[in-house]
Amino acid sequence: MPTIYLMTGFIGFGKTTVAKEIAKKLSAVRLTHDELMVERYGNNPDNFEAKYQIVDDFIKDKTAEYIEKGKDVILDYGFWTHKKREEYYTFAKSLTNNVIFHVCECEINEAEKRVLNRTKNDPHALFIDENIFFELYKKYEPWGKSDQYPVVFHNAPTSNYIGQIVFVKVDRPKGSHHLKYGFEYPLNYGYVPLTKSGDGEELDAYILSVNEPVHEYKGKCIGVIHRLNDDDDKLIVVPDSVDLSDEEIEKQTAFQEKWFKHVLIRKEN
Repeated sequence: MPTIYLMTGFIGFGKTTVAKEIAKKLSAVRLTHDELMVERYGNNPDNFEAKYQIVDDFIKDKTAEYIEKGKDVILDYGFWTHKKREEYYTFAKSLTNNVIFHVCECEINEAEKRVLNRTKNDPHALFIDENIFFELYKKYEPWGKSDQYPVVFHNAPTSNYIGQIVFVKVDRPKGSHHLKYGFEYPLNYGYVPLTKSGDGEELDAYILSVNEPVHEYKGKCIGVIHRLNDDDDKLIVVPDSVDLSDEEIEKQTAFQEKWFKHVLIRKEN
């Protein structure tokens, strides 16, 4: 089933860079307002809102066409507000069950530098000066607890996942054995696709309170195991209605974590 990836973050936060990487990796179609606006109306169009809506309707139509053909689609928008994220999640879910937000984060001063540099040096970029940048920033609503959708974070602490919904690809289901060391996995263990952990690999996840082997799973992250002698964090993912004590988490993950010094993080930043 095709997937719709919703790129989220303010201008200059690196959304397009990440979107292009995902598009290349997955051979997905990337659709973005900014490029289509410039292509159709130039980099400083009048009647911006009306023209923006025309482009928006066009992108929605093209998204539906590509999903019907079985192609993954990346909507490289921004989705600055909780309301806009809800609107587009509902739209995307009407086309496919696989919908994931990719949230990019960045220091605001760094984002400003990127945007002003782009305006100065890229003739194909929308015109945004310092005043416009900070006027637009007033409209931006960072990702928060009210955004309860499957999510991947970029350039953000692993603890941001706590309290969030994540999709896990399970490559070591319950009852399988470690290829090198031979021990049995007493739970489902996998990774969050299109992420990067400290060791350069995708971010791993323990799935607790799921008693049967699964090959993929969508659940809520309730904690992070942060290893002190290995650059590799692990998410703790459970069914949405489940909560576990620190002792229960430590007990269920001890088959592997007993070999590593670690701390269990339970509160999001």
